[in-house]
Amino acid sequence: MFRFHRIPKYFLSLHEYQTAEFFKSFQLPIPPGRICKTPDEAYKSAQKIIQEGSERNSFTDVVVKAQCHTGGRGKGYFKENGFNSGIHIASTPDDVKEYASKMLGNTLITKQTGSLGKKCEMVYVVERNFLRKELYLSILLDRNTGGLGIVASEKGGIHIEESDPNYIKKFSIEMPSNVDDIDFSIYEKVSKVYKLNPIQHNQMKDILKKMFDIFLQTDATLLEINPLGIDLQGNLIICDQKLNIDDNSQFRQHAIFHMEDVRQKDWKEVEAQKHGLNYIALDGNIGCMVNGAGLAMATMDLIKQYDGSPANFLDVGGKATDQEIVSALKIMDKDPNVEAILVNIFAGIARCDQIVLGLLKGLTVLGMKKPMVLRMKGTKIDEAKKLIEESGFNMMFTEDLDEAAKKAVRMAAILRLAKEANINVNLTS
Repeated sequence: MFRFHRIPKYFLSLHEYQTAEFFKSFQLPIPPGRICKTPDEAYKSAQKIIQEGSERNSFTDVVVKAQCHTGGRGKGYFKENGFNSGIHIASTPDDVKEYASKMLGNTLITKQTGSLGKKCEMVYVVERNFLRKELYLSILLDRNTGGLGIVASEKGGIHIEESDPNYIKKFSIEMPSNVDDIDFSIYEKVSKVYKLNPIQHNQMKDILKKMFDIFLQTDATLLEINPLGIDLQGNLIICDQKLNIDDNSQFRQHAIFHMEDVRQKDWKEVEAQKHGLNYIALDGNIGCMVNGAGLAMATMDLIKQYDGSPANFLDVGGKATDQEIVSALKIMDKDPNVEAILVNIFAGIARCDQIVLGLLKGLTVLGMKKPMVLRMKGTKIDEAKKLIEESGFNMMFTEDLDEAAKKAVRMAAILRLAKEANINVNLTS
């Protein structure tokens, strides 16, 4: 059996409604829907969709979907009011308005978001599809072969992650230069997974071919349809869709990147991106500044080993400038969750003295009060020590990573206890 591994998670995520509009431009079967930012807008949109459905003599229920960048919305809940699920079926505009009022402005918590959640700024009101069957279909990058992976399952929907692995089929194809280069047999294989009749097979071929076209044109890392439904008339229809775009393609995909909703990203990650920093926000209280992704992972593991919790993954790289160091410190200084900072530099290409100069500049400019443990080793370490000694700043310096991690965890724990007891503690001079 093939194993597919996604390219590292550097991608642009679009909202469901944005992907739906994009799919419509490729003439894919997408149900009518409208994006709404207020409960009143949701009410009016529901009225319109129900009216249009009645004119077509079709069913008139609608679905209200929270537009948040996370999977598992249907199993989530809203932190502020405890309202269950980010996806609700409604049969009247009044119900739509009520559901929208409980979603909008609140924070959706799912298995994928963790305790931080995602703020719901918009809801997507869309016509409900009554389905005979729910299927799953996705295209992603296959790092093992350098090609594309296709994942298909005859059992889709919100329980796909819990379904029997025997129902999930995976195929691999070479990376095509365009959609016409794709081997015809892949369409046959996918149709067999779903046990489709000849009419549905032709519909499936058209959908999958257009998916390949979208994937190649947009520099996508993932294109997912879940569920791909079979409606009461036996036709295939796309009920929910997801599209992730490779960040490295921004210079080619200006129009798509202009659609990004940065409100769905952590402010710290947005700020770091402006300064060319590799930053991922976590929910701990120990800020980490490290050079090299592998060393950053090892540093976070060591913090966890000593019962601490990292507040971020921050890789300043091998050629960090003074300005980048200052920007990194500023982000951690503004983050209320960060109570102590661990700087771990193993200098090869980088120079310890240059990193220290950046740190001293940051401490001077920002007037930082948060305690800092500095672990350094490598190029120009003696010059770095001298700079620290002459600086007047009380940075806790060591060349031993184990000792540095222990100190950072202890300081963060002391400050956390002091905060809870409303006691002011200053661990720096």
